[in-house]
Amino acid sequence: MPKNRKLLFRCAAVLLGFAVLPLLEMTCRIGGWGADQPTNDAFAEFAAIRPLFRMDDSGQHYRVAEDRRSFFAEDSFAVQKPSNEYRIFVFGGSTVQGRPYSVPTAFGTFLEIGLKHAAPSKRCEVINCGGVSYASYRLLPIMQECLNYQPDLYIVCTGHNEFLECITYAEVISAAPIVSETYRQLHGWNSFRLLQNAMGGAAASDARSSRRSGDSVLAEEVDALLDHQGGLEAYSRAALHADQVVESFGHNLQRAIDMSGNAGVPLLFMCPPSNLQNCPPFKSEFSAQTDDDTRRQIAIDLRTAGQLQTTDRQAAIALLKQITAVDDRFAFSWYQLGQACMLDGRIDDAVAAFQRARDEDICPLRMTSGLHDMMVSVAEDNAVPLLDIHQLLQQTDRRNVVGDSVLIDHIHPSFTSNQKIAFSMIDRLQSLNVIAVKPNGWQSSAQAAFDGHLHSLDDLYFLHGQRTLKSLEAWAQGRGDGPPLSRFDKDSTGTAK
Repeated sequence: MPKNRKLLFRCAAVLLGFAVLPLLEMTCRIGGWGADQPTNDAFAEFAAIRPLFRMDDSGQHYRVAEDRRSFFAEDSFAVQKPSNEYRIFVFGGSTVQGRPYSVPTAFGTFLEIGLKHAAPSKRCEVINCGGVSYASYRLLPIMQECLNYQPDLYIVCTGHNEFLECITYAEVISAAPIVSETYRQLHGWNSFRLLQNAMGGAAASDARSSRRSGDSVLAEEVDALLDHQGGLEAYSRAALHADQVVESFGHNLQRAIDMSGNAGVPLLFMCPPSNLQNCPPFKSEFSAQTDDDTRRQIAIDLRTAGQLQTTDRQAAIALLKQITAVDDRFAFSWYQLGQACMLDGRIDDAVAAFQRARDEDICPLRMTSGLHDMMVSVAEDNAVPLLDIHQLLQQTDRRNVVGDSVLIDHIHPSFTSNQKIAFSMIDRLQSLNVIAVKPNGWQSSAQAAFDGHLHSLDDLYFLHGQRTLKSLEAWAQGRGDGPPLSRFDKDSTGTAK
């Protein structure tokens, strides 16, 4: 029948078309075309990935690439690893780098100095991979790269920077799962990779263009909201996508564990510290359910409570508790309650209030309780050792509250605190049987070496650190000097969309 023959012909044509794809794939595999490269498709959300380290002209050392030094400090290590060297890579943000100073006074440097005295039989080298404003998702490609450099231990200290790109990053992690799954399936075909490689230049250009136009691709380097004029205004409770960011943080930590585990590299997590006592919230926002009259009354009551703290602390605390009950999302009310409890000697109540103030901060520049708990949970589930720096420094403060006595600003440890962190890290590595440490006597010689190291640094180093600290304080208060934040439109409520 003519009609049946016509239908049969069409079906045969479709099948023949599909048959071309397996034939093309078979040809590519036989010819070795489009062979898989050692990349990680989990990093596909970046417009491009550049290496952190490059070999210098002598061919003897890897150094931090010049085009990465806006975010990373200078550090280097030998291309040919000595036979007796124990090579440690430390990953994280500015806390790892040693801000507001730099690598010479970072806890990683004190760790290296301390290990020379604690474990003199082994040559230990600590490589600083701390990137300013780098969040967990930006550390993953660097960790992948450093597997090429014969690491013996990975240390990851992260959690403060997860919300610096919260709006852009939310777009990336909100992409429909079917998109990423389809990409993973196609990436398994040599023919697809061949086509992808052939279009590589155009694809990279398109990725950068899409980033500028607002699509779900992250820029090559950090594009923090606070780097822009008007960045602080872009923060709102809705813009944070807090639950999504915390969940993604857990996935990133798991990817780090899987990556290091598959390569046989031991891993240590570290929770960074937060200034609770002497750091008010950077931005507070009333609950959406709180009407204008109530907001005005809260402002009046807060001023009244401030006055009562000098005359009647009990009344001040009672009023502040009443304020937080009316609107429990306004961060500054919790901070004021914490201060009142501190003055009254109620330390546990003060810490709880300070933590709530940090967690309700609309501009979260400190690791929130949700992020902290996620790190603890992921570490426990995977039997990964964890060192809680916040808890460590809390124990060294005379009132057990982390504040200016141990931190320089809202997150960065003082020189003395970085030394204490190094001592604690050595104790932890010893307890894990990662490094054999001398039984006793090494602490005093290590402390003397710390003191000598500090005295060896010139005055310009400390002057530059003080200037950086002032710039950092202005940045945290929303006074970034970058270009206006024109990428984010705002609706009538001031919420970035």
